[in-house]
Amino acid sequence: MEDNDVEAVNDPDLDEDEELTEVCPVCGSSDLYYEAGGTEGLYHCKYCGYIGAFVIDANQKMMKLIRDEYESKERVSE
Repeated sequence: MEDNDVEAVNDPDLDEDEELTEVCPVCGSSDLYYEAGGTEGLYHCKYCGYIGAFVIDANQKMMKLIRDEYESKERVSE
């Protein structure tokens, strides 16, 4: 194999046809809206209050992982 050859990865967890949803990077919620009417390019999460330009395209499994991590941090801080 040459250095510039790309090796194919067969990951059974990756499904090219799986639907991705834009979710909050903090809590994993898909309940987002554009802040300031979308003119600034900022998202606002209705669940945790996050405001920012960065969102994650996630499948259901990834959404659950983000949400579980967020909720475990919430429980620790109480």
